Amino acid sequence: MRKQLPFLVSIVLAAGLITASHAANLRFLNDTPMTYLKPKDKTSLVAAIDGVLSNKGDGETQQWSNEGLGNSVAIQAELSATDTVKTDAKTCRKIHIALHAKAQDQTLSIPACKTADGNWAVQKK
Repeated sequence: MRKQLPFLVSIVLAAGLITASHAANLRFLNDTPMTYLKPKDKTSLVAAIDGVLSNKGDGETQQWSNEGLGNSVAIQAELSATDTVKTDAKTCRKIHIALHAKAQDQTLSIPACKTADGNWAVQKK
């Protein structure tokens, strides 16, 4: 779980921003798939993202779903990594997350680099 912490934080923050959108009159974000993720979903999704970043080649797709995690809203995702760049110091990739829930789609592309301690961390532009 410690390895996945940077992604969990970024996903939780993104969900928090969507929740904050209610107060900012951005109601079009209310029913996006990210808003339906429960804590168990987030933990499972983060593990799947870590697996894709660590083990899949560019363009390889992995399916994820929250089936069996206790959420009444079915959520599916297609995960893939692209744009791998390796240097002596680090490896960077872009993770693509296509979420589907309640007939809504949401796509995220997040740049990430593997840090010196072996963890993946979201990169700020």
